[in-house]
Parts: sequence; structure tokens; C-alpha cells
Amino acid sequence: MPLMREMPLVQTPASQRWLRQQWWLLASAALVLAYVFQRTELDLWLEGRFYDAGRAVFPLRQHWLFEAVLHKGAKWLTYLAVAAAMGVCWLGWRGRLPWLPRRNVLLAAAGMVVIPLSVTLLKLMTGRHCPWDMAQFGGSLPYMRLLDPLPADVKPGQCFPAGHAATGFLWVVWGIALRPAGRRWAWVGLAGGLLLGGTLGAARMAQGAHFLSHTLATLWVAWAVSLLLAWALGADVRLASAAPRQSQEDCPRHRRPPPERDSQLSRDGLDRL
Repeated sequence: MPLMREMPLVQTPASQRWLRQQWWLLASAALVLAYVFQRTELDLWLEGRFYDAGRAVFPLRQHWLFEAVLHKGAKWLTYLAVAAAMGVCWLGWRGRLPWLPRRNVLLAAAGMVVIPLSVTLLKLMTGRHCPWDMAQFGGSLPYMRLLDPLPADVKPGQCFPAGHAATGFLWVVWGIALRPAGRRWAWVGLAGGLLLGGTLGAARMAQGAHFLSHTLATLWVAWAVSLLLAWALGADVRLASAAPRQSQEDCPRHRRPPPERDSQLSRDGLDRL
């Protein structure tokens, strides 16, 4: 693509090694999650902490803080925040943010869109149900572990991965996009996404909408999409401390001109008179 050729591609052994490490971590995390949630009843036990068996309800399902603020309100705030972040990306695209390379601009902008879309697509494909659909929590369906096949007589659901948590976890893409700005800003982007996604995911768990495995799967998808986009777009994943910087002496605009020999000789001659 002509547009991509105009942007310098930065690929160093260190950045490629970092990407490989992240892929290994993702693969290991997938195996651990599959084992834990298939071999144990952690999902069922944890969700039971939020369920009132005596009244057969999730008491926080319609609570104003969880429904009006953390569910509906957070969704609209995310739309506004993503729009503002797209404005930042536009400034970076125009070269006004030296700490945000153009390829990282594309990474951040694409990640904020592709991550929630990927989660939505997976929700349609997996057919898993919400906790409040299960017989243990006032519903009519049998409890199914993470990898259990859906019974033939059960209509597919749309609860896995957790969609609402994706509105928070979509920000983890900035944990990669901001690496050229320095370790601190990269951690701010990553920690912000983890905090928002974890908070929104926990809120929906308290309402009976999702199991813990649903929320962790959304985090896994968000980081996988971020890494895939970084690799596909050739984003600069070097930390600022590892990226070479031009000093003022090395920059042509600040380089001091060499002394003029003829002028120096003329001044020496005048001094001898």
C-alpha cells in the first residue's frame, strides 16, 4: 500500500522478541484459562456470591449504580472517550505528536474499533448463556462449563465473551501504542484498560450477566487483537529508552557550523600588526 510505504517501518530484534514473548504468554494464558474453568466450578462458586437464593434474584441486577451508571452510563461515556481518543489519533496522524508514530496511530485507532467488534462476533459464534439463564440462578438451563458442548435442544445464547467489559478492555491497545512515549505512559495505557475493563466486567458479574471466565476471555481477546494489529501494521513497539534519539548536536538544525579557517588566519594576522 502506498500509504504504508510512506511511514517508516521499525523492526528491531528486541521488538520482535517482545512480540514473540507476548504470543507465548497469550498461548499459556489460554491453556490455563481453559483448564481452570473446565476442570473446576470456580465460575459457579463465584457467581453464587452475588445471588440471593432465598429471593431467587441477583439483588444488584437493577441497582441504580450498577445498571444506570456502570452499565448504561459507562457505555455512553465510552463512546465519548473513544471519539476524543480518535481526535488524539488525528493529531498524531498529522505529525503533531512526536511520541506517537503514524503506525501506532493506526494501531490505537483500529484497536479501539476492532476489539469490541471481535468480541461481538465471538458472542454470536460461541452460543454461551448468561448466569441468570442457569437453573442454579433462577433460570431454566443447565450449567455448562467453559468447553462443554451446547445441548441440541437449547437455543444458543450470546453471553461469551463479556461484551460490556470490552468497552473497558479496548483501552489496553494503548499499552502497546504508547510504548514509544516511554515505559510510564505504556503502563498508564495498559493499567487504565485493565482497571476499566475489570471494573465493568465485575459489575456485570454482580448483576448476573456474566461469569468470571467471560470477562477474562474478553481481556484475552483484547490483548490478542492488539498484538495482531501491532504485528500487521508494523507498529513501533520499542520503549522510548530503547529507541535512538537525536541530540541537538546531531540534529542538522542545531549543528554548529565548523570554524572558518580563513577568517581565523586573518584575525591572527591582524593581531601581529
